Amino acid sequence: MLATDENSQQAAAVEEGSQIVHRATDARAACSGRSVCSADTACNASMEMAERLADGESDSEQELNRMISNIGFGRYHRRVLALCGLGWTADNAWMQCTACILPRVQRHFGISNGRIGLLSSCMFLGLMCGALVWGPVSDRFGRLVPYRWTLVVSATFGLLASAAPSFPLLCVCLFGLGSGVGGNMPVDGAIFLEFVPREKRHLLTMLSVFFSAGSVLTSAVALALLPPFSCPDEGPCDVGKQNNGWRYLLVTVSLLTIAMVVLRNGWFRLYETPKFLLQNRGRSDVVVVLKKIATFNGAKAQAAPEDARSPLVPGDGGSNDGSGSEHSWLEWPESEEEESPAPARVGLAARLRAAVDVKAHIKLVRPLFAPGLRRTTSLVWAIWGIVAMGFTMFNVFLPKLLEATPGSSSQVSVYRDALIYAVSGVPGSLLGAWLVDTRLGRIYSMTIATAVSGLALIGFAFSTKAHIPALTIVASSVFGLTSTLMFAVIYAYTPEVFRPAVRGTACGTASAIGRVAGILAPLITGLLLELNSTIPLYVSVALLWAAAVCMFMLPIETRDIAA
Repeated sequence: MLATDENSQQAAAVEEGSQIVHRATDARAACSGRSVCSADTACNASMEMAERLADGESDSEQELNRMISNIGFGRYHRRVLALCGLGWTADNAWMQCTACILPRVQRHFGISNGRIGLLSSCMFLGLMCGALVWGPVSDRFGRLVPYRWTLVVSATFGLLASAAPSFPLLCVCLFGLGSGVGGNMPVDGAIFLEFVPREKRHLLTMLSVFFSAGSVLTSAVALALLPPFSCPDEGPCDVGKQNNGWRYLLVTVSLLTIAMVVLRNGWFRLYETPKFLLQNRGRSDVVVVLKKIATFNGAKAQAAPEDARSPLVPGDGGSNDGSGSEHSWLEWPESEEEESPAPARVGLAARLRAAVDVKAHIKLVRPLFAPGLRRTTSLVWAIWGIVAMGFTMFNVFLPKLLEATPGSSSQVSVYRDALIYAVSGVPGSLLGAWLVDTRLGRIYSMTIATAVSGLALIGFAFSTKAHIPALTIVASSVFGLTSTLMFAVIYAYTPEVFRPAVRGTACGTASAIGRVAGILAPLITGLLLELNSTIPLYVSVALLWAAAVCMFMLPIETRDIAA
């Protein structure tokens, strides 16, 4: 019964929000034909209203955003960035691990090119299921539930995978691994976004630095473990004794994931996000958390806003002179205070039933297709699916593609080139963090990055056909740079464009769609490789350019919209 009441309240809230967004679309349309909006005061006012409506802000949400801005970006937020970044590190570390072990597993169990794609597909199937479950769970039970448990599940199944005696059991373990790590990116991104002030939201793209670091970390470990502990390139091999490098790699990444669990759950206590508390609990709970954050940051409140009537200022609107409570500037006006009901205690069985309650999840999805959000939701989800398909077709099979390139046939050179490719992605995250706040904004930044990624793949295909190893490395490095930039902006844009009430569901569903594409991509690529090694590359180019068109058609630029 408790779960039913909770679902009804959330559905009502998001339905109301969807109507607000519909009105925001009309407000934006009034300015869509202006070439220089900043020169028109009326247009500015209309756009400011559109931005507020598009985010579905109530008075309480506006007050909360101002409070978060007054706290600023401090020690607490830097730790949140680092700990949420560990989740993104684990996500890409495990995906890169799957790509690195794929050729070695293929030889170990004698799997054909047409079937080896099942290894990655099972991983992505788990990632999809994890995204579909953990996203809605975070909207209903709080962001901390998936934050605490996703990496525990991942590490457990990673250790089991390292001992798998057969290919089918290995696939099952990778599915379980993916179901854990699949919740990291949508949930951790939402957590960081809901803690930071509006002025620092561009730092969400910095999470992609951690994402790239996961690939670099795994590639470096693979270079150290796989060549000396794998079957030689030529000649007979006892796979039971000479080909266990892939098992050692799984164990190593699992131990690194366990270290991340300890850091996230033991080293630092993360509070529930203020925006989730405002949506589901009450203002008093929000204020308690904000005061704890301000105290942890160790900085006094900033001066009160110039507007003495600001709801941030307690009492009669006087400035904060240090009298009274140290954090009195965090209180809502007395006339607006509301009693926060004590959260009902829900048992584990009820939580598990609610987590798999399909009807309740559908209620959360329905508002995403209200008239004002229908186009945005459709395009964002299409982008996630198309980009994931095009990227995975290249990324998962990169070691195999490098092995097929003359001059790069040895295992050492293959994994060295894979490491160079991974390292080249790190600057892309930093470049993305800068570009999103320039005049290009989110939409044009990811559109250009995606289009250039397609050009880089054309260069890679040409170099492998013409047997030019140096050009192959350059092309793969350019792709690593631009594709990381592309993902950095996509990951930042998606949680920004949706309201907090449905943010976890929207991001989780987008991630799940990307995982579905990830399931299909290895299977399709494996079949295409039977025909020609360059065909998958050109298919990837077509998909990336299609995604760039979808990005260009997005109607909402989130650069100046409060999250």
